[in-house]
Amino acid sequence: MKRVIRGCFAVLIGSLGCSTGPGVSPPEVLADAAADLGGDAAVDAGTAPLDVGDPHGGLLLPRCEETEPVGAMEPAPVASTLLGALLPMASRVMMPDTRSMMNPIFEVGERAYHALGYDQYRRGAAVNRERRMDLGGTTAGPAAARRSLAWFVAFSDPQLADDESPTRYGMLDSPAASGAIRPQEAYLPRALTAMNRTLRDVAQGGRAFQFGVVAGDCTDSGQQNELQWFMQVMDGAAGIHTDSAMDDDPVPGPGNDPKDPFDGVAFPAPWYFVPGNHDVMVVGTTAPTATLRASAIGAVSSFGTRDYTGWYASPRRGEVLSDPARRLLDRADIVRTLRAGPATPGPLGHGYPESADVTSGAHWTQDVVPGLLRIVALDTSDFSGGSPGMVKRAVFDGWLRTELERAQTDGVLVMLASHHPTTSIDRREGEFGAEMADAVTAAEVEARVASYPNVIAWLVGHEHDVRVRPVRGVDAAHPGYWEVQSGSVADWPNQARAMEVVDNGDGTLSLFGTMLDFTATNCMERRFRRLALIDYVSAWEASHVGTALDRNVELVIPVPAGARARVAAASATAPARLESETTLRGQR
Repeated sequence: MKRVIRGCFAVLIGSLGCSTGPGVSPPEVLADAAADLGGDAAVDAGTAPLDVGDPHGGLLLPRCEETEPVGAMEPAPVASTLLGALLPMASRVMMPDTRSMMNPIFEVGERAYHALGYDQYRRGAAVNRERRMDLGGTTAGPAAARRSLAWFVAFSDPQLADDESPTRYGMLDSPAASGAIRPQEAYLPRALTAMNRTLRDVAQGGRAFQFGVVAGDCTDSGQQNELQWFMQVMDGAAGIHTDSAMDDDPVPGPGNDPKDPFDGVAFPAPWYFVPGNHDVMVVGTTAPTATLRASAIGAVSSFGTRDYTGWYASPRRGEVLSDPARRLLDRADIVRTLRAGPATPGPLGHGYPESADVTSGAHWTQDVVPGLLRIVALDTSDFSGGSPGMVKRAVFDGWLRTELERAQTDGVLVMLASHHPTTSIDRREGEFGAEMADAVTAAEVEARVASYPNVIAWLVGHEHDVRVRPVRGVDAAHPGYWEVQSGSVADWPNQARAMEVVDNGDGTLSLFGTMLDFTATNCMERRFRRLALIDYVSAWEASHVGTALDRNVELVIPVPAGARARVAAASATAPARLESETTLRGQR
């Protein structure tokens, strides 16, 4: 949940119903579906099933293939949006229908939105690459002079959730506080597997990716089992079972519902972990306390969790089965767990050395391209709680300054990585508390980082947006850096971003960024995408798609004076083939 409150928006729109886009059936379809399936009362109570008797033959979920739209065809597999992006076939509504039954997590909502075609998608036109020179530089030199210095993947916010955990806020979900529960969340591990498989296939068409950066919120509530599931998917484990407490089997038999074990596909390169607020807090908002730790492994859901003993696993409050694997992790636990992972795809610790000190945050520094490119990963989650980020003065003037100055002395290029962009950093204790005297303002953080000319980019997540933002420095010698946010695997458009650092041979660098759609090869991967699309088109989830200037981009920046020697040396042996302009354009 990247935004806990969006002001009084829900109050203002609560009685207005929904508005549909051009060519879409009128909102009466939603009202008719709600009436046909039982109205709001049972769902509001969170206690009654949506159907009377057992018309489902003992099934607690529909078979996946039975949820597919009639006549729907999966578009031909194309990952690169330079060749064509997946687009909804219905227009996004102007205003959501905020009645509880119209939440797409419920059968009523899903069926109504399905009837409107909100779950159908197609392959659209290619998304052009936009060249941006907001931070200076000239047009690129001759193509023959360009060299590829780094080829990697950036994504964030997969938010793998134990959807039966008592820590969840399922009954509080609304368009004004989205992310408390998602209709597609049970299928998220399958979608992340599909993304890994797609990235593997992309790499087989060209040069292998050198590394990947996951910019936080790998889990939903910082639980031991959630982190274990995330690592198993990223490491390509066999028999991954993303279930807790009772071994649910909503559709009897193997491989036919999201609670059945499946085999992962490993991320196709070493991957680096950056902690987000959901990795260290309960539902990303509340710092763990003794009471919350007991609640996580307890047997009472106060705010609603999914109930797989009822049709469609609707959320409900009350007693649940406990599970010690729901133990809440602290930062030291996370580092130990990461370091205990398998050697491949690696690296050991995923950024954290054995000696990692997490007392002031789970920060790390690694040379991801030796002698050329260094990542400085900053833990921005607030120890006092709350979803916004925070940077304390001691970290800012101590660890961060030391690492940036060391990189400047070493003459390497630098990318920062953190979960929060500076637009989501504040100085308040927790979510709504008083300002903390030892917290640094976002403006001061940006100014300090932009004062180091060898910082070329800052990779972030949290807001789930596809967004690129220039943060300007004070003069041509200190041009600033590019802040790059690559959306969320959890929410539409469910993408990752392939990135490439290129020496243009004319005194500038280009950072290529290309959005990638995962290829769905089975019903559960397609169902994930359809449910995420319903959440988006119905406006129960915010729009995160960005503009043309945020999606497929070439971000130009002058070669930092202090890094010219390193760049020249690397370019002498670097590939002339630019993967962003060959492999991702369908060339072999």
